[in-house]
Amino acid sequence: MKENPAILTALQQQIDDREQWALLTDYMLHESGLPGPRANLTLAGSFAGLFARPEVTETAWELISAWSHLPESEAKTGDPQEYLPFCAVWACGAHYAHADSIRRSQAEERLQAAMNDGRWRLREAAAMGLQSLGEYDFALLRELLDGWRSGATLLEQRAFVAALAHPPLLKAEANVLYCLELAAGIMDGIRSSDSGPAEREHFRVLSKGLEYSLSVFAASLPQPGFAMLRKYAASGDPRLIKIVKSNLGKTRLTKNYPDEVAGLLQLLTTC
Repeated sequence: MKENPAILTALQQQIDDREQWALLTDYMLHESGLPGPRANLTLAGSFAGLFARPEVTETAWELISAWSHLPESEAKTGDPQEYLPFCAVWACGAHYAHADSIRRSQAEERLQAAMNDGRWRLREAAAMGLQSLGEYDFALLRELLDGWRSGATLLEQRAFVAALAHPPLLKAEANVLYCLELAAGIMDGIRSSDSGPAEREHFRVLSKGLEYSLSVFAASLPQPGFAMLRKYAASGDPRLIKIVKSNLGKTRLTKNYPDEVAGLLQLLTTC
């Protein structure tokens, strides 16, 4: 869903006029849905969409740069103020494909910072921003992720799989094969690592992301998808087995591929 065109026109005018930023901020906070269990994603997505074009003024870019830098001390989880950096980070991803090299560099910095943020909504905004980029140009998203993959933090890896587990990105077989390859690299990294206590929470977040995203990839391309799940079901690593089991419980697999799921569950009982 999108906001009423008249509202979007008004938002665009306020974004481009520094004197109206206070009015814009008041509106976004009032309509944020926070505090509450669910932020206003319709408004946030429409706001980000206003930046999905080349003609973004310097004034507009300064606005989302300022919002995206709001620290947790000023925009705590669940507070309406959190909605401002949430929208701004998503907008950074939406603008990326249309931006010049300077703005791309700035957007990358904000997206990576959000991936590692302590606020879960900011981490989600980073993933949504990458999805907006991928829907416009998957090849560019792939290029960006490939540049980040080496040395990526656990939270960054979670953002990668969360962004890619997005059905509009998985219509092309080549895209799904890329997602499976990236996910396998992350799973192999888990297998060869031993996260210390300081990273335990970050690993939990990554694991939660993998516990559903692999099923999205497998449902899109079953043969290689189930082959990957089978590989890690037989790994003997309890962390990877937990991830596989969670994916095998997803309706998208149990409903459409019951025989494959049953076979893997049988494998898990014999390993």
